[in-house]
Amino acid sequence: MKLKQLIAAGSILVLAIFSTSGAPAELQDAQYRLAHATGEGSLKVGQEQFKVTGIVVKLLNDQTAELTLNSEITFFLSGTWSQNRESQEEFDLQITGGATPGGLEGTGKLTLGKDVKSKVQLILKGKSRTTKKAVEVYFHSK
Repeated sequence: MKLKQLIAAGSILVLAIFSTSGAPAELQDAQYRLAHATGEGSLKVGQEQFKVTGIVVKLLNDQTAELTLNSEITFFLSGTWSQNRESQEEFDLQITGGATPGGLEGTGKLTLGKDVKSKVQLILKGKSRTTKKAVEVYFHSK
């Protein structure tokens, strides 16, 4: 009988701690939309061209975006996103940086399906802040 009372008291204590700690709010803040795909694409930087074989896209709840382009070398891009008014599957991107201090400045469109097996398409256009070279990205999943 005392064991059941001890378990009940411990359960109440655990519930009380979680309800006042803000743990559920932290879990909601960590939500994001993640997409990864293999496919075919290209990345042009000035006259140089790289074959893009895959991408990873993370759209965070605070409207920030993180993109990784897999090629002969890996490119990291960051910026912001907004939901396209015409389609629930399309997102408008504003690229404001990258892994290097100079970064990239540009705009683009990202299309994600409603589930993990859906097609992914990415189109970006911009320019390098340091070299002023034009940058273009085209990618579609298989």
